[in-house]
Amino acid sequence: MTVLVNDIPNIEELENTFSQHGIVRIEHFLQQDSAEALSVYLSSTVDFDNAFHLEGSNRQASDKEISELQAENRKQLYQAIYQDAAKGSGFLYGRNKITTQSSVPLSNVLSLMNNESVISIIKQITNKLTLTQADAQATRFRVGDFLTRHIDDVSGETRQIAYVLGLSPFWHPDWGGLLQFFEKNGTPTKAWSPLFNSLTLFDVSQVHSVTSIAPFAGKSRYSITGWYRN
Repeated sequence: MTVLVNDIPNIEELENTFSQHGIVRIEHFLQQDSAEALSVYLSSTVDFDNAFHLEGSNRQASDKEISELQAENRKQLYQAIYQDAAKGSGFLYGRNKITTQSSVPLSNVLSLMNNESVISIIKQITNKLTLTQADAQATRFRVGDFLTRHIDDVSGETRQIAYVLGLSPFWHPDWGGLLQFFEKNGTPTKAWSPLFNSLTLFDVSQVHSVTSIAPFAGKSRYSITGWYRN
């Protein structure tokens, strides 16, 4: 599967938007055939581990491992995850780390995000001229999955710009999964519904969350996410 980027004609406009808000969204980022094929591949072929926060540490378990738990133990696991989240610290979602050894469609995405021309565009839009590389992970948010309020500026790392490549077509905003932004004091500001084939860029200092997927959501929310680093 070849993954190709569209021409981006409005770079100056995107640059001005990012300069004002520290957040911008590029619509129709991939060529349509690439976006559609990648969306199908994520929803039908990719295996995800469930990443979650529990008792002060970040953990993960495969779908199989969780399904093999006794019903009561599985219930207790989710209750504990939700209790942590209720205190403002938690997450639960599917994750597949992408490396150069990943399957060809995923490794192609990683190569694309690290392509010299793509990095040049990201530098221009964000005015982060020292960016050198991007990492990537495929993500899946199913009913009940969420990511509580946080920032991506982690001490000891070189993250500068976070990105979200949306790969869920025909997403209804009432289904949840909104990329929600906040003031430093927790006041909500922007909330962006998943938009198919869009690349959202934001400064790692931005406080944000992914709202919980509603029980009536028609499908899971898929994306490729990561950070551009120095």
